[in-house]
Amino acid sequence: MSSTISANVDSSTATKLKVVASMENRSVSNAVSSAITVFVGLPKGVRDFLLELNAQNDQDTIARLGREMMAAAARVRLEKATADLACERRFGGPEHASSEIDMMEEATALSRLAAQRI
Repeated sequence: MSSTISANVDSSTATKLKVVASMENRSVSNAVSSAITVFVGLPKGVRDFLLELNAQNDQDTIARLGREMMAAAARVRLEKATADLACERRFGGPEHASSEIDMMEEATALSRLAAQRI
């Protein structure tokens, strides 16, 4: 079941919203729905901090936080993908694992090959 909610925002926020929706090829309504879903799913402390930064117009901290969040998301995505691949068991098991010596020898060989190309 869905509900209709209305919100009032300043013209700057409305413009940013329209730009984001257009860039993502989404309707404004869909972008607002997604934003609300994400916002209410965050812990209260995070919501409060984001609102505080926005009220202070602290764009540097907002940008830094965004970069850190993207890095954390990438790490989590990689960990999840790695775990999903491991569950598929398509890449052999422990018997196919290389020893540390094998890996060091391969790294040395690759380094020598790279040095010869220079």
